[in-house]
Amino acid sequence: MFLKKLVVIVAVAALVGSAMAQGGGGGRGQRGGGRGGNPNSPMSLINRADVQKDLGITEDQKTKLTEIRTNSRQKMTDARTAAGDDQAAMRAAMTKVNEEVTKEQLAVLTADQQKRLTEIFIQVRGTQAVLNADIQKALEVTDDQKTKIADLLKRQQQANQEIQAKVRDQSIDQAEARTEMQKNTKVLGEEVDKVLTDAQKAKLKEMEGKKFVADAPTVGGGGAGGRRAANGGGN
Repeated sequence: MFLKKLVVIVAVAALVGSAMAQGGGGGRGQRGGGRGGNPNSPMSLINRADVQKDLGITEDQKTKLTEIRTNSRQKMTDARTAAGDDQAAMRAAMTKVNEEVTKEQLAVLTADQQKRLTEIFIQVRGTQAVLNADIQKALEVTDDQKTKIADLLKRQQQANQEIQAKVRDQSIDQAEARTEMQKNTKVLGEEVDKVLTDAQKAKLKEMEGKKFVADAPTVGGGGAGGRRAANGGGN
């Protein structure tokens, strides 16, 4: 039963997440942070104006981040062209580009800004922040838990392909996808939450840091993001 629910949940989340990453709005603080990138990385939020304001990003840093983002688009285009129809090669190339871009972005931030960005990421993503490898390490996630989390991600990839096919054949539109995301993202977060122990959940809460106040979502924004509200408040 859960597998069927998860297929719907993660597929819709992937569709709307893709739209947000291309500049669309997102409800409850889950707005996109620039095109491409790894949504399970704190750096996925770095191009959000409200996040940059909280971090105290300087004009010089903004210029450097904008340049990195612009260059990353060309790198993504080149990677897709080089891969052709080879989907495995394309995924590998995209992963490599994302890793390079993340490294470049991190180099722009101070140590304190990097720490604060992770705190904001946890507030915005809620339990789903556990999909990030560094946060798993901080929580001392066991191999068994990692296997369960990896299984969720595998199902997400499968569902992603299915929902993209439905969009292409016009059996579902983006408005319907956003509605489903509002209902189902909570369920996905609950399933990830079940993987964690009470001690890990408490640790994750401690890692949030001070409250993040997000800008109000734009009209027509996407669905809920994780278990927290846009202002980064707790349950």
